[in-house]
Amino acid sequence: MTAAETASNGSSAAGPNPLAPIIWLAEAFWQYKWLVMTVMAAGVVAAATLAGRLPNVYTAAGLVEIDPGRDDILAQRQTNSGYIPPETVTETEVQVIQSSTVLERVAQELESRQPGTAAATSGATAADGGAAQAEMVSELQKHLRVQPTGRSYVVEVSFSGRDPRFAADVVNAVMRQYLQLDIDAQRDQANETIAQVSERLDELRTNLDERERAVEEFRATNRITESAGTTMLSEQIAQMNEELIRAQSALAQARAASDLRGAAAEAIPEVVASPLIQELRGQEAIQERTVSELSAMYRPTHPRLIQAEEALQAIRGTIASETRKIVESLGTTANVQTERVATLEGQIEAMRDRLNEQREAEIALRRLEREVDAAQRVYEVLLNRYREVQGTAGLERPDGRIVAAAVAPTAPSGPKRILVVAGGGILSGAVAFALVLGIALVDQRLRTRSDVTRTVGIAPLATVPPVPSTSRLFSGFRVRRRNAAFAEAITHLRAALVLRAGGREPTIVAMTAPDDGVGHADLLTALGQACAIAGDVTVLMDANFSRPSIHNRLGGHNEFGVSDLVMMGGEVDAALQIDRYTPLNFLAAGRQTDPSLYRASSMGALIDALYHRFDVVLINLPPIVERPDAQALAAEAEVVAIAAKAGLTSRRELLETVQTLRFVGPGLPLATVLIRR
Repeated sequence: MTAAETASNGSSAAGPNPLAPIIWLAEAFWQYKWLVMTVMAAGVVAAATLAGRLPNVYTAAGLVEIDPGRDDILAQRQTNSGYIPPETVTETEVQVIQSSTVLERVAQELESRQPGTAAATSGATAADGGAAQAEMVSELQKHLRVQPTGRSYVVEVSFSGRDPRFAADVVNAVMRQYLQLDIDAQRDQANETIAQVSERLDELRTNLDERERAVEEFRATNRITESAGTTMLSEQIAQMNEELIRAQSALAQARAASDLRGAAAEAIPEVVASPLIQELRGQEAIQERTVSELSAMYRPTHPRLIQAEEALQAIRGTIASETRKIVESLGTTANVQTERVATLEGQIEAMRDRLNEQREAEIALRRLEREVDAAQRVYEVLLNRYREVQGTAGLERPDGRIVAAAVAPTAPSGPKRILVVAGGGILSGAVAFALVLGIALVDQRLRTRSDVTRTVGIAPLATVPPVPSTSRLFSGFRVRRRNAAFAEAITHLRAALVLRAGGREPTIVAMTAPDDGVGHADLLTALGQACAIAGDVTVLMDANFSRPSIHNRLGGHNEFGVSDLVMMGGEVDAALQIDRYTPLNFLAAGRQTDPSLYRASSMGALIDALYHRFDVVLINLPPIVERPDAQALAAEAEVVAIAAKAGLTSRRELLETVQTLRFVGPGLPLATVLIRR
């Protein structure tokens, strides 16, 4: 396998280069660099002209502070909702400041101070005042800028215009009207509150009167006095309970006494406590002593003893009679006490029922009174609120203040002419980029190695710079760098085409191109010089009979060359020439131009003679598509290199060249070389 085949297979195995699109785009820009520079220069000049004609713009700014936590005179606006982040408040107020409501007020204020301002600002006719004002509001919104200043409650209001005094007036008017809008909103809220509270007071007053009348009617219906109530009934029940207890005690005593009979009756307290019984008991004791004395003195039949005993019996009979009377009296008393106890119990039960009814009525009364008190308190609260709102009417204050009023700027804030020019450059650069990209996409010319690989499936062996000029007028640093890069690329190309893995057998390399403008003859000449300098016995044969050029570059002549040898015969040495700078041998094309010479048998004999005499044989072929007869000479080479020039050779031309060479034979090794512009 040749070095060209090895390099081609290696490149295919390595896969596509991920930077290929970037390289392709860079080369496209380099190819159209003058177009890019022209478009960008035109854009910058146009932007600079426009920036010079733009009028000056003046920006005035002012600061307004928003204080949502400030105590307000109006109590209804005092809220305690905790910490409020500044950005939450300022974002909302920024929208309010920029609203059409505030700006309409600003337009009216400016129009009232300077009639005709709306028409001058909007460009509308003075007769159409509504349209002029609406247009002015639109202009104010367009040039007004409101933004918070960091994490604070301060908002910056700025306006840009051509008149510095007008810009300052607009900013101050916006801040004043914003604060005035807050005051008007508070005043409207206060008036609305007064109306609502007044209506509610009338309803509460009517409801309170109805409830008070209901309380009085209930008290009169249930005969509840404010001073007595259930206390008097409770005292009466307590007194009657005491009387009932005494009556029950008397009844118990009377029943106990009436139940006693005989001797047991004498133990009744009433009997014992009776003065008459006590006196009779005394008489009985005296008479018993008398009987006892007489019994000791006389016989039982003695008249005095009998008389004394009769007197004792009479006393005892009187005691028994008085005892019976007392017992009978106690029985009558028990009946009376029974009736009294029953009467007292009935009265107490009736009074308890009445007390319960009175208590239920008082509970209902207290409920009604509580309702009256609640209605009274609500009425008093609303009444105080009504008086408070009425007292604070006209004392409203806004939730903010003007921290810094706007002053007329002395220096313009715009336009930023440098930014305009830079923007023009960027825009023109984008246009140039789009233009170059579009041209590059439409243009089918090759630019990168990946383009060659995608077109013909053969990766270039090398990408070489343009062949350096032989002129020594410009031999500066850049030229030396370009020559060094070319020398390195030629060395790499020699290693890929000429050198083989092991061995020093002769090598025949042919090179062609889609057209002569690619410069493959110059490239092949440089390759031959590199081989000769490296020690290879090299011969360069110019087979481009229609356009010979090798002898011009190597300083020779074209009087007798390859075509002459093939047609007329002769020794090779008669046509051989030597490069004046290197030991490179070369054969000029000669003066014959017959295409049939490529297929002549003497052409094959010439190639064989060169093959056996030189280590490296380089053949400069004409464009194969233009000279199909040269395919016969290409078949004599061990490898055919096809040169393509970036930005010049099209994909179609390269593909036609490769397809033409494929007709020579499937085994013909092909390689590609890309020449940069």
